[in-house]
Amino acid sequence: MTLIQTPRVLARLIITAVLVASVSEGAAQQPSQDFTGGNNLFRGCKVLSEGGTADAQLQSAGMFCAGFAFGLASVGRYLSVPGLRSCAPATLTASQLASAIVKYAEAQPERMREDARQVTLEAFHDAWPCSN
Repeated sequence: MTLIQTPRVLARLIITAVLVASVSEGAAQQPSQDFTGGNNLFRGCKVLSEGGTADAQLQSAGMFCAGFAFGLASVGRYLSVPGLRSCAPATLTASQLASAIVKYAEAQPERMREDARQVTLEAFHDAWPCSN
């Protein structure tokens, strides 16, 4: 990693931490909502990819998707499983990452009940495979 990339990586980590913290705070206020299941995560990603909503619960799901997507996108290049490894550009927005998740999930609706981490990593691999 070059020195030029270091501030970008640090900024992404800080943004991810802030998003996860704000989602955790929102989840503490609404303990009945579980965003970790595939359907809920994909619904939140769809809201985020379409620009948001006035519905507070769906907005929280969109924020969770953003933190979830940034987190998994940031580790994609370090994975050892070739079918899960991805090299998403550091310049992508949360909305662009969410769009990749939604596109992949909508093409395979039967997978929306599966582990959201697995499906998301596959979506990122499909959208941004590593060249090496």
